[in-house]
Amino acid sequence: MYHIDIMTLFPDTVGDVLSESILGRAQERDYIRILTHQIRDYTKNKQKQVDDYPYGGGQGAILQADPLYQCWDHIRQESQCRPHTIYLSPCGKTFTQEDARRLAREYDHLILVCGHYEGIDQRFIDAYVDEEISLGDFVLTGGEIAAMAVADAVCRLIPGVLSHDACFEDESHWNGMLEYPQYSRPAQWHGMEVPKVLTCGDHKKVERWRRKQSILRTRDRRPDLYAQLDLSSKEDQKLLAEIRAEELLRPLPHPVYTVPATPELWASISWPHTDVMPPHSYLLCHGPEPAACFSLEPLEAEEDLGIQDGKWSTPEHSMLLTLHGQDPALIHTDLVDKLLDRAEELARQAGSPWLRMAVSKKEKELLAHMKAVNFQYRGNLEYQGARRVAYELRLK
Repeated sequence: MYHIDIMTLFPDTVGDVLSESILGRAQERDYIRILTHQIRDYTKNKQKQVDDYPYGGGQGAILQADPLYQCWDHIRQESQCRPHTIYLSPCGKTFTQEDARRLAREYDHLILVCGHYEGIDQRFIDAYVDEEISLGDFVLTGGEIAAMAVADAVCRLIPGVLSHDACFEDESHWNGMLEYPQYSRPAQWHGMEVPKVLTCGDHKKVERWRRKQSILRTRDRRPDLYAQLDLSSKEDQKLLAEIRAEELLRPLPHPVYTVPATPELWASISWPHTDVMPPHSYLLCHGPEPAACFSLEPLEAEEDLGIQDGKWSTPEHSMLLTLHGQDPALIHTDLVDKLLDRAEELARQAGSPWLRMAVSKKEKELLAHMKAVNFQYRGNLEYQGARRVAYELRLK
């Protein structure tokens, strides 16, 4: 049986929530046991006071170390072991699904310590807390909501709590992706229909559609997760090709324009891009949001950038275009057109007869489009710490 003990000032509230529905039934069947402990029961003063003002001054009060220790030690003695102890704190590591899996796999007994007021005495943390966990970059009035979230996330992974492993393996974050959209009856509601593939009865087609939707949803909503996905399988590559083909044809809903980049704008970009803003950088924007970031820097005639298996057509002054990142949710032919058009315009304004590019081999859409508009391949090179290919276009 998996045990969780929660140290809190509000045991009834926490206990009631965790005794309902799936977790309640799991406790009745002895798969898990969740107990709450009132910290005030372990203070030695008549007023049941467990907090006091912090040394050094400041607003509010903090939970004292001794009531916390007495409560923790009572749990330890009853369990005849030293349970893994977690303090729910905004200063902790952000809790993830992988943490839930780790806690369910590596331990069979947790103590969750709920802070309140301005926190708890650091000495208790130093002596008895094994790790600190946060739900995210925000502050709550106490640790109870966070403790309930952690307890729920861990307990539902314990064998027997859910009816089948697929109940959590198909969900968001289990395999690094967000879950696909879900639909129920009726088939038509307020003029909106359920996708026909879900009613066709072909389980392989349904599974494929769901995989595709998970990829799309993860890319659009969590580019940080998308960047870590392994989509190298043949089936995933087919799905990605389908997605690209469909998106290259859709109309762009907002105007596209270019603005000079500033360090503030560069730092505000949410999708993966070069950390440090290079000189001569620009942002290609789609409506109010950046869609790509690139630099356009002058190259002197003698600068060949170390092309390894080729060379530029002529040793003339030129402008070098480098793409430093793009929003994965905005892969579109029109965006590539706008980027190249703007780069050509800026190169002409600088009096350059050549527009040259150092392109990552991963930028497949850009590479394909460059070939279609008469950019010429000139060789491979190492540039700005990355393996790239060299292309050039003679400006008319």
